[in-house]
This record gives sequence, C-alpha cells and structure tokens, in this order.
Amino acid sequence: MCARWLGPALVAMEVGLCGGPVLSDDLARTDPPASPPPYGSAVRYDWSGVYLGGQLGAANAKNAWSNDFTQEMVEQSTTGFAGGAHAGLQKQWSWILAGAEVSYLWMDRSGWVGSATVPGVTLSSSVSDVTLVTGKFGWTWENLLATFRGGWATGQVDMRASATGLGLIASSSGRESGWVAGASLEYALWDHVILGAEYDYVQLNADRTLTPTAVGPLVPVHVQAGVDVQALTARLTFKFGGGWQ
Repeated sequence: MCARWLGPALVAMEVGLCGGPVLSDDLARTDPPASPPPYGSAVRYDWSGVYLGGQLGAANAKNAWSNDFTQEMVEQSTTGFAGGAHAGLQKQWSWILAGAEVSYLWMDRSGWVGSATVPGVTLSSSVSDVTLVTGKFGWTWENLLATFRGGWATGQVDMRASATGLGLIASSSGRESGWVAGASLEYALWDHVILGAEYDYVQLNADRTLTPTAVGPLVPVHVQAGVDVQALTARLTFKFGGGWQ
C-alpha cells in the first residue's frame, strides 16, 4: 500500500522541482517595455552676425533758437521724407542680445518764420545728413527681436537771417553733435533677410555765431539752438551668420 502511494508522490515532486525553475525563467525572460522615441533637438533662430541694410520713412525736425539780433525765441517744425542705410554687428546669448550699429539718415528739413520784433526780417533753419553711432540691447523670441538703443549723434544744422529788399544778412552752417535714443522691432523673414521698424529721437545743441554779410548787422549775431529730430522708418536688413539652427 505504502509503495503504491510513494511512487506517484515521488513523480509529482520531481515534476514540481523541474517545472518550477522553468516557469521562473519564462517570467524572467519577459521583454522590457518599449522605450519612448527620442525627441529631436529644438530648432531656434540665432540673431548673431554682422549685417547691413537700408531704411525708408519720415522724420520731423523741430528747431527752437534765440538770437541777439532780433532778441526773440523762434521755433520751426517740419515733417517729410527720410531714408538712409545702416550696418552693425550683434551677438546673442540665450534670449539676450547686445550689439553696435552705425546708421546714416538723409533728410532735408527746413523751415522759416518772420520776426515778431524786427519787421521785414525772416529767420530760417534746416537740418540734414544725420549720422548715429549706437550701442543696442535686446530680447529675442525665436525669429522676433526687440531692441533699445542709445549713443552719439551728429547732423548738419544751418541758420540764416534775411531781410526784405536786402536778402541774406547773416548765416552759419556746420555740424552739431548730441545724443540719440531709440527702439526697434524686427522679424527674420528668412535666414538672412530681416524686416523691421525703428523709432529714433535725436537731440542736437548749437551755440554759434552767424556771420554777417555786407548788408547785414555791423556785429556778428550770437545764436543758441536746440534741435529735436524724431524719425520713424521701415528697415530691410541682410545678415551674415546665425540663422535657423
């Protein structure tokens, strides 16, 4: 009786001992879950490089000046076409940008006013050929760039006094220096082609003497003037270096 039961029991134990590891190995060999596909690196626009371009727009020039001939303060303000060129270099770090730029703004804004104290005398002035040397600092967002700028400015400033029946009686012409502050917003249309809009405020100060003509005053005319120029232009820029990375 015992032998009859012992045989099947030994067989069962053998099957259990041999089958256990086999099942464990099957579980251990289960394939790990699939890894997610790797993501590609983000594409961004790099604003670093050197550039040059041109701009077109409008400018307003206001000249407020006094003189010791008519003993009065006069103001002339005119608005008209402005255009020019620019060149510079810039470097981007993360979303911060810094650079420097030189630009030339052509304009010929002139105005005149009759003297309120000396009848028949006309006082006139003009502003032209403005050059700007600026540093700039900005923020980028992909292919958008916003910058603020400031620096040195110089422009041609002419002043004249005329009298009815006599013509020109005193004049002075020369370049004056001052400062400029401005801002711009630019959009990279392609890798190396950039469109933008720019605003500049220029202030020039003059302290000079008008030289009398043969029919003018017997003594030179001293003049003090403050010239304010505001320009709004559209920019087209070609940049070398950087682009989409």
